[in-house]
Amino acid sequence: MPEYSFQCPQCGATFNRQMSISADHSHASCPNCHKNAHRHYTAPGITFKGSGFYVTDSKKKPKTA
Repeated sequence: MPEYSFQCPQCGATFNRQMSISADHSHASCPNCHKNAHRHYTAPGITFKGSGFYVTDSKKKPKTA
């Protein structure tokens, strides 16, 4: 199940919740004050694997004379 981040506008707490994709994940109950917390959008994590990204994949080789 995916994990979603939430932030409570009342107390400022941030927390994560695992929810199914089909569930309504725009709101969740805050574990501190039990008020309605809103989803906090973050950038996805990106991992580059291998010896290099640009050097080995896209760089043009110099022409020899």
